[in-house]
Amino acid sequence: MGRTGPTVREQFDRLEREWRPFRRSLRRRHQPAFDGLFERARAHADAASQQNARDPWRAFVMTVLLAQEAELRARRDADGVQD
Repeated sequence: MGRTGPTVREQFDRLEREWRPFRRSLRRRHQPAFDGLFERARAHADAASQQNARDPWRAFVMTVLLAQEAELRARRDADGVQD
């Protein structure tokens, strides 16, 4: 059997390593927000793996957008705001 490709989580880890210089250049108060993006992405990595996207960046962006949309909806629901 041939070797399988990297998992989505592994691809996200690689992206995070590639963006370390960017993170280091951020102000300290913004670094946790940067880390949070990758935490959000990993929370939806299982769903992203179903897409089998060739470009891990696209999967990363979609998972972060999904997590942020879910958080916005939860906040709206808590505030009683309707769409």
